[in-house]
Amino acid sequence: MGEWQLFEPGTVPAHTTPEWYASRERAPHVDQAEHRGRLDIAAGFVGEVVREFGVVSLADLGAGDGGLLSLVVERMPEMRGAVWGYDLQQSNVDGARERGMNVFYGDVVDPDNGGRAPTTWGDIAVATEMLEHLVDPHAFVRRIRRHATWLIASSPHSERPGAAYEFHTWAWDLDGYRALVEQGGFAVQRQETWGPFQVILAHRA
Repeated sequence: MGEWQLFEPGTVPAHTTPEWYASRERAPHVDQAEHRGRLDIAAGFVGEVVREFGVVSLADLGAGDGGLLSLVVERMPEMRGAVWGYDLQQSNVDGARERGMNVFYGDVVDPDNGGRAPTTWGDIAVATEMLEHLVDPHAFVRRIRRHATWLIASSPHSERPGAAYEFHTWAWDLDGYRALVEQGGFAVQRQETWGPFQVILAHRA
């Protein structure tokens, strides 16, 4: 299993704090070729769960500017009123409004640290390109399990110490990411790769 902590143990990197996100520019990943494929896979997983299991709601816990939500609504218009998200970056929240998506400002990891906690959790929790930015992703996955039945998550699969995005706090290979999700109390149903990214679909064990 490959899992690597990319910051000094016992510290809290500045780029994991709400203050660091305050001046960041909008991240329109759904419009970027280098990200669109992983979002298409994640949206496809949402469609499978909705069709096969009758799941009716989705909360995107790091929604960015609502790109994934827009894909879900585009493919399943009946879900428009049942999908929403949260983000720690106001520029993304504003961008999501432009897309017509319900994304709210809030720190879902540490609601006491300057943001609102989710008032509602969906049947599906989405954490795409999010867990690798956290100080304690293991605890957060366990927290997700207490609220959501399904988890869809994605992260890079080829990053390693010394060869990772400078603002990532953790890195995993395929086995390591699967282990992260499983330690949180989920059973992995699917794991796919697209370019440097891996996308997991998991059900509460």
